[in-house]
Amino acid sequence: MASTELTAAALGQRVRAARKNRGLIQQELARECGVSRKFIGELEAGKENASLGLTLKVINFLDIDLSAKGQQRHRIDFGAQFADTLAARDYPFALRLLGEYASASITAGRPEMTRAPKIDDAEYLTALAGINRWISRKTGSATPSWAARAKPSRTPIFPAERLHPVGDRMKDLIRKDTPAELAELNVWIRERDLATV
Repeated sequence: MASTELTAAALGQRVRAARKNRGLIQQELARECGVSRKFIGELEAGKENASLGLTLKVINFLDIDLSAKGQQRHRIDFGAQFADTLAARDYPFALRLLGEYASASITAGRPEMTRAPKIDDAEYLTALAGINRWISRKTGSATPSWAARAKPSRTPIFPAERLHPVGDRMKDLIRKDTPAELAELNVWIRERDLATV
């Protein structure tokens, strides 16, 4: 029977693999977790004197499964999906993807896009920042730094307008049901359209 003992070296390898899988450098991971880059380097090197509390922050952020099987949950690359969908101008799917992203993040217990997606659509980028702020509040998790730095749109963003004209009456209804985190960025999406779990 194979041993299921977790060593500092094995954990360090898993942290490094998970970090690279997310496309993060050590400094970015350190910033997101509120630890030093030196700590990340030592953790990945398998140093046995790492602080348990700080180590748990990193493990939780990277969603590392410490069970005997040690498998990470399958993650969807939502950033790439948004980039492809918006490049194809497939706005019906892009709108649906907003809800799927929010649901997946709520289920995961934190925003799934720790880095800003590489999309050229400023309105969707602002909408995603607001959704990440909303997810963070709902799950009690940290807001990704890119979303926390987002600035409000100068003009109101109604993603539904990409599909069809939205009248003033409907805009008023949407505004009444938009979470504060999105409204602060001048993005207007009903909470029920995000909370699909």
